[in-house]
Amino acid sequence: MSEEERNKLIKGLEWAEYETLKMKAMRGEMVLQDNEKGEIIRVPARDVFMKLYNEPAPTF
Repeated sequence: MSEEERNKLIKGLEWAEYETLKMKAMRGEMVLQDNEKGEIIRVPARDVFMKLYNEPAPTF
């Protein structure tokens, strides 16, 4: 795989993650994350979206 192909793949995966999290935030869904202790916890997708992308929570 060339460097250009790899960059395209990474950009596509980043876009898919962004869109998936945005849609979950819009629907008020929860996502799974790990905390400092390594435990799996459920957190609101809108909180994660706002923290990761520094954007207001999306709405319909």
